[in-house]
Amino acid sequence: MYESPIRYETKSFNDDYSPKVCEYTIPYGIGTKHEFQYDYDSLITEDDEPVDNLFSERQMKFLTDALYTSWTINRPFLACANVGIYDDPPIAPPIVPDVLLSMDVIPAKNIWEKKNRCYMIDVFKKPPDLVIEVVSNRTGNERTSKFHRYESMDIKYYVIFDPDKCIFKTSLHVYRLHNGKYKAFPWKQIQRNGIWFSDLQLGLKVHQSIYQKMDTEWLLWSNHDGDILLSGEQKAKFEFERAEDEKQRAEKEKQRAEKEKQRAEDEKQRADTVEELYMSEKQRANEAEQAAKNALKELALLKEKLNNKL
Repeated sequence: MYESPIRYETKSFNDDYSPKVCEYTIPYGIGTKHEFQYDYDSLITEDDEPVDNLFSERQMKFLTDALYTSWTINRPFLACANVGIYDDPPIAPPIVPDVLLSMDVIPAKNIWEKKNRCYMIDVFKKPPDLVIEVVSNRTGNERTSKFHRYESMDIKYYVIFDPDKCIFKTSLHVYRLHNGKYKAFPWKQIQRNGIWFSDLQLGLKVHQSIYQKMDTEWLLWSNHDGDILLSGEQKAKFEFERAEDEKQRAEKEKQRAEKEKQRAEDEKQRADTVEELYMSEKQRANEAEQAAKNALKELALLKEKLNNKL
């Protein structure tokens, strides 16, 4: 048995990066399997480049936020915005989708370890299930190099959202991997009705909405019933408005009850008034009856006196 060096190269997101050669020495011999550990510390997992525009920043946040806030599914998942994906092995530069979704994966507990800082396919043991690119200009390569890169990574769904129609005539285009190649969904249908990913139990549609005070068309997740998955901000607003509606309903009920109480009190007062009137009339009738009796007595006495004189 003897030892031999294994060499591979890594480089960052930028083309002008000078590749760092990482060298490992492992024993091997006849019938021995060749294995080595990647030098994850030499990989570039973040480059601190800013998002290019206000809409894209909000759109990415909207998509990831809504999943963690409103998606009810009994499967673990990872949704990220602006996080790099490394091939397996992680030799080529990473590609950074605007949004990625990977099902049945759980991030490692040590999130600061280099290999856990971005999406390493060899670490998660699978590629993401879906990636989204938000087009903001004509130079993003969403239809060319990114298309072929995601295809080569075996990412099942590739979504391109072109809100300003920079590279398409319509805003939403979706592709599914079939026999190693991307096939487009009917763009007219998904533009009108959105798309439903049955294996993910999740949909996407273009919908007019307000998010962080920006009123425009957004790419939004939807559930099986076609209802939009709300962001944390929207859900909080919805809960607040529902609480306000409940408060107003309770206030109306209170006012209705008070009106009913007042009506009952008015009815009671009217009944009391009628009773008082009845008692007054009864007393007056009794007094009249007594007066009549007294008058009859006096008349009888007068009659008796008159008879005695005669």
